[in-house]
Amino acid sequence: MEKRGKIKILQLITRSDWAGGQKVLYSIVYGLKKYYPDQFEVEVACGPENGQLIEELKKLNIKVHVIPDLVREISPLKDLKAYLQIRKIIKSGKYDVVHCHSSKAGFLGRMAAKTSGVKNVIYTVHGWWGVEQYRGLKRKFLILAERFAAKFCDKIVLLCHRDLLKAKEWKIGKDSQYVIIPNALIPQPPAPKGKLRKELSIPENIKIIGNVARLDPPKNPLRFLEVARLVLKEKDDVVFVWIGGSVVDDIYGKLVQEWLDEHPNVAKKVYFLPFRKDAVELMADFDVFLLTSDSEGMPLVVLEALNQGVPVVSTDVGCVSELTDEIYSKEEEIVLNLFKILDELDRKGVTNHSYEELYDRFIKNYASTYREVID
Repeated sequence: MEKRGKIKILQLITRSDWAGGQKVLYSIVYGLKKYYPDQFEVEVACGPENGQLIEELKKLNIKVHVIPDLVREISPLKDLKAYLQIRKIIKSGKYDVVHCHSSKAGFLGRMAAKTSGVKNVIYTVHGWWGVEQYRGLKRKFLILAERFAAKFCDKIVLLCHRDLLKAKEWKIGKDSQYVIIPNALIPQPPAPKGKLRKELSIPENIKIIGNVARLDPPKNPLRFLEVARLVLKEKDDVVFVWIGGSVVDDIYGKLVQEWLDEHPNVAKKVYFLPFRKDAVELMADFDVFLLTSDSEGMPLVVLEALNQGVPVVSTDVGCVSELTDEIYSKEEEIVLNLFKILDELDRKGVTNHSYEELYDRFIKNYASTYREVID
């Protein structure tokens, strides 16, 4: 039997910043390079921003193709150019597998790969927010677009059973295409505590409830503020910290600032920090991680919090219920359970051992999926 050479894979994503999808892509690339160097050869293609993803991939000596016209916003002219640029990369690369991430790259990449003769195309759905954020005709159009794009791939990777049920409900893909692979991140030792408290001059006797997210509608920072208001009515030994958004620079931040102006007593105990590369280190000082999103896939920040041993309280979104039992639909329920956790300060979280097992299973599942489509 002829010995097979390395499986050559192109990972494709729209943006090159350091958000959830990019971290997952990096975790896949890192794991394949570390654990399967003799089986897989990986390259990455992404949009033009000189983001942290590109910096991190270069540290691994991964070849990165920058696609000048691949942008998140819908632009018919740029999208056509991006499609042609993706096709050019794929044709010259002679890949065995093209693995697409994110909505825009997922749509253009799947079509470009199949029409270029790639036999094995995979698409990871990082949550269905791209569809769920809309109603009416726009949602129907996006579902139709996903159905159409599903015809151009062999496997659709979903993060949890809930996302699978949505795919079936919307008739996106078919049973033979579905694979469930929960997200995981490269295990890291918990960061030392004290950095955030020192920076904001928060005493040790003050508890910190925090979140790490962009300031935009799906993350619902206004709900975060409403929960803060209700908690602070009963407790004065708590502060709230949101990392990842600027009330000055972000468009949605203006609404947040208006809310703070209307509630000056709450504003005194709420901190908003911009995007930080050291967010995980700052998160080590959280006593509770509070996720208030309206929609998520499997948010990596929850995994990061659990790896730090920080208990998580969340709205019932995406795949979060598969990570923690502290899931609630109403603000009042969130508040009551925050009180409970603050009183108990039970910091069991996820141990490093089990966290490493999550990542080990994650990378083995992707390696198995690549081999399966080749075979």
